[in-house]
Parts: sequence; C-alpha cells; structure tokens
Amino acid sequence: MMTHENEKWFRIAGLLVRQRVGQLSEEELRELEEWREVSPENKLLYDRWQDGAFLEVGFKNYQRIGRRKALLDMEKRVQLQRKKEVRLRVLRWGAVAAVFVVAVFSSLYLFKRETEEPVKEQVAIVLMKPQRPVLRLDDGTTMLLDSLKGDFEEAGILVKKTGESTLSYSAENLPQQAQLAYNTIEVPKGAEFDLILSDGTRVWLNADSKLKYPVTFGNDKREVELEGEGYFKVTKDERKPFRVVVKKQTVEVLGTEFNVDAYPGEKNIYTTLVSGKVKVDADGQTVILDPGMQSVVNDEKMYTRKVNVAEVISWRNGMFVLENHTLEEIMSKLARWYDFTVFYQNASLKEATFKGKIPRYASFESVLDILEKTGEVKFNVKNQSVTVYQ
Repeated sequence: MMTHENEKWFRIAGLLVRQRVGQLSEEELRELEEWREVSPENKLLYDRWQDGAFLEVGFKNYQRIGRRKALLDMEKRVQLQRKKEVRLRVLRWGAVAAVFVVAVFSSLYLFKRETEEPVKEQVAIVLMKPQRPVLRLDDGTTMLLDSLKGDFEEAGILVKKTGESTLSYSAENLPQQAQLAYNTIEVPKGAEFDLILSDGTRVWLNADSKLKYPVTFGNDKREVELEGEGYFKVTKDERKPFRVVVKKQTVEVLGTEFNVDAYPGEKNIYTTLVSGKVKVDADGQTVILDPGMQSVVNDEKMYTRKVNVAEVISWRNGMFVLENHTLEEIMSKLARWYDFTVFYQNASLKEATFKGKIPRYASFESVLDILEKTGEVKFNVKNQSVTVYQ
C-alpha cells in the first residue's frame, strides 16, 4: 500500500510532467511553486527536472528497473534512515531523489497513455552559456565580478563583494567631501546581479542590463541610469529624491519599491510600483503611480494600467512573466537566457499577445510547447534558429 508521503511525491511528479507541456492551471502552478520553496532539496529537484541531461539519465535508469519494486525499496530506505541521527539529511536526500525520479517517470508514462499525443521532437536549445558580469570603474578600469576577491576602495568608499552576486558600497565613514565618481555594472545575458548603493538602496539587475551610478551620492540628489531591467528598493530620504533615468523617462521617488523594464530595441518602457508612490516623467507628460499600477511609455503615448505585481516581479524568483506582452517582446526575453535567433514567417505574428508565466530554467522545448498550446503560433527549431509561423 502506498504511503501518504509517496502519494505526495506522485502528486508533485504529475504536476511537473504537466508543467513541462504547459497544461497546469494557475492554482496548480501556485501549488508547484509553494512546494518548490519549502526546502533547498525541493528547489534542487525542481531545477533538475528542467535539465534535459538529468532527465535522460533518469529515464535510462527507470527503464532498467520495476516501478513498484523501486518504490518499495526506496520507501524502506527512507524509513530506515529516519531512525539514524548521523548523516540523516544527506542520506534522506539520496533516497528521496531516487523516489522522485521513479515517480516522475511513472507519471510521465501514465500521462502519455492518457493523452495519447505524440511528443513533438525539437532540436535542443540550451540555456545561455554563463557570461561574466563586469564592473567598470570611474577611470575606465574593468573588473570581472565573479573573480573578485576581497574588498577595495573606489573614490574613498569601501566596496565589498558579499556572496556570489552582490556588491555593496559601504555607507559607513563616508568622506565629507567625497569625490563624484561613477561606476557601471554590466550584467550579461544569462546572468543576474544585485548591489547595495552607498545610501542603502538595493538594486537587483536582470539579464542583459546595465546600471550607472555614483560611488556616493551628492548633497542634492540621488540619480542612477538604467538600461535593461531592474528592481529597486529605495532607502527613504526626504531631502534627496531618488531618480532612475532610462531612455526619455525619469522615475522619481523618496522611498519605495518598484520595477523598471526598459531594454534597448523594445518600444515600451514598463514601470511597475510595488509599494509607496512614484512619479514618472516622459516627454513632458507626468503620471503618479499607486501600488499595483504600471506605466507604459513609448514613442506614441503614455498610459497606466492595473497589473498583477507578483507576476511582473517574479523574474526575481526564477520565472518568465508573460503579462499581455507581444510575442516579439517574449522572444526577446527568452533570447537573453537561451542561445538562439528568431525569424518570423509573417511580421504580424510579432504582435500576437500572451499571458501567463513560465519557469525561468525550464527547457527551451517546454517553453515553446507552452506557447504553442495557445493555438496562435507554431515553431520550427533548427540548430540555433527558431522560425515562427501559423
């Protein structure tokens, strides 16, 4: 008789299988995300499920064993290891991982039988090969942030690397007459980085983004320049408003959290307010955003709309968000993580709009499957090129 624990694993495995072909409801997506965040082990299993190489190995192992026998064996191992205090975490992880593999491929087998749909073959396109974030100092010197060791000084300010992907400009012992010097962080495709500015403001930068900022702010204002996408958690200072300058737009705040999406080559700039209040200026037009509102700015007009903030900023939690974006915008987002070029059989296909969200580390094939399920478009993949057609 199957235990409650194994029933849970089969439930999760079934959700993962259906997620891979884009057949989860919003409620099921939330259930899967909640499970993913419960523990580091769950997150690792989830990430491995997005890894084609892991699945290939797992499936070969699965073909060599009986499902029921493997489940019983793994269940006995889990029960045995629960009695042990030493190395419990490591041993249980090994057993659970094995149960997970068996459960996933059993569910995959059942799912295929139920749907009786052939699996569409696609040429594999993988995640972008890791590139190296760069810090450009005021004198033009460049530093590779992934190899940065220890602390250093820039214009009299102590700069620290904390963790693998965070740079911090110390707010302690700021010189009274600090030299106005600028640094620039350049985050490449397939990467993310965040930093803490000298006033305590924290900025998370998405892939293929650039931020220019003063090493320490002057007496009258706090201003940074963004290219790409960034999430800002601004330290409040009523004497000095914080401004984000991007293209022809300026966002001004005192203390708040907001997201700006402004990639070169894309016609729209999106500013989404999470908390507080912001003022957006663009070509002589001004709007004030309240929490949950988003401004959209392009060459033709400026307008605001209500959005699901959690979805817009979920890129920070490993998701692609398709919030009424056009296919052209979506493919641009994907191209920052996967190595491919895109061609459209008909230019009108670029304007097709989609809504939903996709795991950021999903296989490229599963992402295309999800988009195809809408019935709006189809894809042909050859080498590193994707052709979009109807």
